[in-house]
Amino acid sequence: MKRALVVCLALGLGCASAPPKPAAPAGSVEVQYESNAPATPAGGAATFWANRKDLIQAPPPPKPAALALPKIDRFTLSNGLQVIVVARKDLPVVSFGLAVEAGGYDETRQTLGVSDFVAAMLRKGTKRRTADEISRAIDFVGGTLDAQSSNEATSVACSALAKDGGLCLDLLSDVLLHPSFPEKEMGEVRDQMLAAVASRFDSPGELASAHFDNQLFGEDHPDGWILTADDVKKIDRPALVKFWQTFYKPNRAILAVAGDVDAGHLRGQIEKSFRGWTRGQAPARPVWTVPPVAGTHMLLVDKPDLTQATLVLGHAGIRHADPHWYAVTLMNYVLGGSDFSSRLMTEVRSKRGLTYGIGSSFGSSLYQGAFRVSAATKNESAWDALVASVNEIRRMQADGPTAPELDKAKGYYAGSYPFSLQTAAGIAAALVTAQQHGLGDAYVRDLPLRLAAVDEAQAKAAAHDFLHPDTLIVVIVGKGDVIEPALARSGVAYQRINYKAPISAAARAAKTPAK
Repeated sequence: MKRALVVCLALGLGCASAPPKPAAPAGSVEVQYESNAPATPAGGAATFWANRKDLIQAPPPPKPAALALPKIDRFTLSNGLQVIVVARKDLPVVSFGLAVEAGGYDETRQTLGVSDFVAAMLRKGTKRRTADEISRAIDFVGGTLDAQSSNEATSVACSALAKDGGLCLDLLSDVLLHPSFPEKEMGEVRDQMLAAVASRFDSPGELASAHFDNQLFGEDHPDGWILTADDVKKIDRPALVKFWQTFYKPNRAILAVAGDVDAGHLRGQIEKSFRGWTRGQAPARPVWTVPPVAGTHMLLVDKPDLTQATLVLGHAGIRHADPHWYAVTLMNYVLGGSDFSSRLMTEVRSKRGLTYGIGSSFGSSLYQGAFRVSAATKNESAWDALVASVNEIRRMQADGPTAPELDKAKGYYAGSYPFSLQTAAGIAAALVTAQQHGLGDAYVRDLPLRLAAVDEAQAKAAAHDFLHPDTLIVVIVGKGDVIEPALARSGVAYQRINYKAPISAAARAAKTPAK
C-alpha cells in the first residue's frame, strides 16, 4: 500500500504555536517541523511598527471590469476556414495567425514527433519557393514568419508592416497549402529535434517535468508520451506528407488577423489566397482522460553531478472549460501562483529557507491537465522541501483561501489581465484560444468579472475538491546518494533510477529482466 505524505502544520520562524491540523490518514507519515528561532522580544520590532501613522499605504487593488474589446469582425469562407479580424489603426502593422487542429493529440505513439517535424518543415520550401527564397522575402520587409506545433494545434504566424500585409498573407497561404517537404532540408530539422531530446538530460527542470508527465498521464495518453531519439530518426518524408494531407484542413482552422487592416477589403484577399485549400474530414480525436492514481508514487532520478535538486509533484488537474476553473485559478494564485506572496513561497522559502523558488499551476488546457508544484532546493533539503510543500497543499485543501487572500488574487487579475491583451494581436490570439476551448468571446471580455464573482465558499470548495495531497506523483531529480537516505527513513515507497534511463516507465519495465 502506498503511503501518503502527511505533515503537521506548524508555522514558520518565530511562531509560538501551530494551528490545528487536519486528521492524518491511517498509516501516513508525520514530519514535525520545529523552529529554532527565538520569538520576537517584547518591545521589539512588532511594537515599533504598531499603530504607526507615517507609513505609506498601499493603493487599493484595481476594481474588476470587463475588457473593452475593439470591434471584432467574423466570417467563414466557403471551404470552412473561420476568420477573426481585430482592426486597430494605432500602429501601421498587421499580424496573421492561423491555428489548425493538427498536433500531438492527432499522433499515435508510433508517429510521435511528426506534428513538430511538419511544422518545422513548412518554412523549408513550397512548390513555388525554396527555403532561402521564403527567408529573403520576409526578411526584406522586416517581417517575421514562424510555425510551431503543440499537442492541441499547429500555429503559423506572419507579421509585417501594414503595407506589406499582402506579402505576409501570400507567404502564409503558400507554406500552408503548398509545402514540398524537401528531403535536403529534413536533416537540419532532424538534427534540431535530436539536439532538443538530448538536451533534456542536461536540464533538471525539463527532465523532472518529462518524468512527471509520463508518471501522471501514462502510456496511453499523448501528454504522457515522451519523444525519444528513435522516434525522431524514424520520421521520413512520406510520414510528413501523410500527416499534412490528413489533418491540415481549412474546416479545422481559424485565421486571426489583427492590426491596421480594413475588414471589408481584407475578406477578398483572404478568399483569393485560400481558395485552393479544400475542406475535408480527419479522424476524430479520442476523448483523453487522466488515469486514476492511488496513493503517493515517488521517483528519484539520480544525476550525481547536480549540486541541487529539482522537485515536481502534483496530480490530475482541470479542463480550461470546466466551470470550476475560475475558482481553482484564484485558489491556486493564493497557494503558489503569485510569486513571492504565495503561501508556498512564504512558508517553504521565506520562513524555512528550504527552496530557491517554488510555484504551483493548474494551467488552462483543452483536456484535463495537471496540477503541479515545481521547486529547486539543496540536495540535502529535498525531503524537507517536499514535506513542507505537501504541508501547504494539505492546509489549503482543509481550510481554503481566506477572504483577504481571495481579494488580493482578484485584484491581481483585475490589474494584470488588461495589460496582457494590450495589442490587437494579443486579443486575436486570446479569441482563437477561447474558441478552440469552447469558451467564446465573452470569456475574453469578462474574465476579470468572472473571477471576481467567485465567493469564499466557492474558493474553499475548489481547494477541497481539486487538491489531493494523498494521491501525488512526486519526481525528484538530484544527487541520489544524498537525497535517498531521507526517503528511506520516511517509509514512503519510492523508485530510484539513473537520469539516463528511459523516461517512459513502460520502456524501463521492458528493459528490466523478469524475476
